[in-house]
Amino acid sequence: MKKLLALLENEKIQELIRYVIVGVATTFVSWGTLWVFCYPLSIHPDIANILSIICAVLFAYAANKLVVFRTHCKNIAELGREALSFFAARAATMVLETVGFSLAYNVLYLSPMISKVVISVAVLVANYVLSKLFVFRKKQ
Repeated sequence: MKKLLALLENEKIQELIRYVIVGVATTFVSWGTLWVFCYPLSIHPDIANILSIICAVLFAYAANKLVVFRTHCKNIAELGREALSFFAARAATMVLETVGFSLAYNVLYLSPMISKVVISVAVLVANYVLSKLFVFRKKQ
């Protein structure tokens, strides 16, 4: 039990737990907005998916900055660089998500929601790696 408690007190483990929680919330934002765009609003699933990704990315930036990585910027230029690198990294995974979703929906004929779930796992992992290594680096 002491080893488990010591492990949970480790900052890297706490960060990973926070990332998973924020990732789940971001995923729900993405899935929830996809559902709204597809069903009540009757937007084509490929377009609805892109709109849902945009909503999720905006939420993810704020949540990752404030909750997960807890970075502080000294000035507006530093904030701009951080935001730009975050959105550039997310643009890369947006390509992965858009292509993967389109293949699952248009080629494998999965429903929009199942297509979203399938591709979300790969996107979650890619987003963490990019955020950790390139966006929210701790300043030395």
